[in-house]
Amino acid sequence: MKQVENFDPRDKMFHFVLDQYSCYRRKTGICSLDDITIQELFNCESYIGECNESSIKYCRGMAKLFLDNKFSTPADIYLNKKCGHYCCSGGQHRVCVVAHLLKKGAQVKLNANFTEQEGSCRYCLIQEDYAQKEKRLSILVRILKIGEYKTIRNARQNYEEHECMYIL
Repeated sequence: MKQVENFDPRDKMFHFVLDQYSCYRRKTGICSLDDITIQELFNCESYIGECNESSIKYCRGMAKLFLDNKFSTPADIYLNKKCGHYCCSGGQHRVCVVAHLLKKGAQVKLNANFTEQEGSCRYCLIQEDYAQKEKRLSILVRILKIGEYKTIRNARQNYEEHECMYIL
C-alpha cells in the first residue's frame, strides 16, 4: 500500500457499493453535487453525522469540509489492473465528492492509501459469473427467458441495485 497525498479520481472508472439507502444519486437519479456551485457549497453547513448517506445534505456537507480543508482522512483505493477499474474499501463518498469538486475547479486534496491488484474488480468478476451461467443455458431457455434464465437475470438485477460503476 502506497500513501498518495493528492489522488485525482477524475476520469477514472470506480466500482462503488452504493444503493438507494447510501447514495442520493442512486435514490433519485440526480447527484446532489451536480447542480450546485462552489460558492453555494462554501455557504453550506457540514451535516456529516447529522443525516443519512442518501440525504441531499450528506455529500454537500462533506464537500464543505473538503473546501474548508477539514477532511484529511485517507480513502483506501485499489486499482484492479486486469479490468482497469478502481474500487474503495473505505472512502467511496470522499472519492466521489472530491472528483465533483475538482471538476468544478476547486482546489481540494484527497489523501489515499493506494494499492494495485493484478485481477479484476468485484463488479467485473460477478458480471463474468452471470455471463458464464447464462452461456451454459440452452438456447431455448435463453430465447424464452424462462426458468434458470429468469433466476440469473433477477440475481443480476438485485446485485446492480446495490453496486454500480461510475466514471468520475
